[in-house]
Amino acid sequence: MGERLKLMLIFLSLITVGFITLNILMFFELKRVVEESIYFRAYSHYLLYTISKTHRGDENFLVSEQIPTGFSFSFRDPSDPSKNVYVAVREEYLTESIKPSLKRLFFFQFLLILSLILVYQLALDRLWKNVEEGREFGMYLIKSVSHKLGNFLAVQKTNLSLLQKNNSPQALGRMQRSIKRLEKDVSLILRLSEEELKPVKVWVDFWNVLENVLSLFEEEIKEKKLIFIKRKDLYLHTDERILEDVLYNLLSNAIKYSKNFIHLRVSVGKDWVLFSVRNDFVENAKGGMGLGLKLLQRHAQRMDSELFIRIKKHYTAHLCFREFRVI
Repeated sequence: MGERLKLMLIFLSLITVGFITLNILMFFELKRVVEESIYFRAYSHYLLYTISKTHRGDENFLVSEQIPTGFSFSFRDPSDPSKNVYVAVREEYLTESIKPSLKRLFFFQFLLILSLILVYQLALDRLWKNVEEGREFGMYLIKSVSHKLGNFLAVQKTNLSLLQKNNSPQALGRMQRSIKRLEKDVSLILRLSEEELKPVKVWVDFWNVLENVLSLFEEEIKEKKLIFIKRKDLYLHTDERILEDVLYNLLSNAIKYSKNFIHLRVSVGKDWVLFSVRNDFVENAKGGMGLGLKLLQRHAQRMDSELFIRIKKHYTAHLCFREFRVI
């Protein structure tokens, strides 16, 4: 049995028990109120009888000096204190008096229960969506940490082997870049897991941040064609740490999954700046990338930007900014 179904059954059970208890209490209270009302009506017939001995009640109440069968009230006869006057109540009158009130009560309870179920269902759906996203988020983080650490250890084993053989400066450089990239991976994961921290927005030199991130992939870029043209100075009003995280993840995936080339382009519009990362890999391409497109989109939203993927002839990621300054 699914967890959502269990929660719904528990909620329905609680509502059922609660309303059954409430209905029992309300029934007895309603019965008491109706019986009091019937008593006062019977008493009014008794008073009419004391005024006029010919009064015998109406279709629901019968005034009699003889003890009647069924439900009745007895009062002292004012003309003869040793005798009683009885006011009998028609058998169905009590039921008929309660029935309309019960119908209204059950009707409004039905509407209330239906409303509660709908509201609970909406709240449960929203809460469950957050739970599922949190669970998926945690799985992505765990997989990412495992993947990044696995890659890091594999590279370091190779570098250590080279160092043991010939003390290679190239191996030392590779180890330094690997450590820096691991630091970026870990910082990205930590910031994704601490989304409650408020971003600190300042004016950031976009080209400087981009070049710093590209320097971490110096060795991989040599093996492929990088198309990258720097134009006018561009400043973004954003959180520099988040910008580095997003650019690092975009470039890491573009470089890793490209065959021959990576194309970086900046387009400047009237109210927006679009940074595009394109590579030549489209086979079995999916929306997910690295930590997952949804997680990276959520991370990008924290710096008030938008990230979306376009798959046509090539695989392209677009990062759009609204707060910028071109010099």
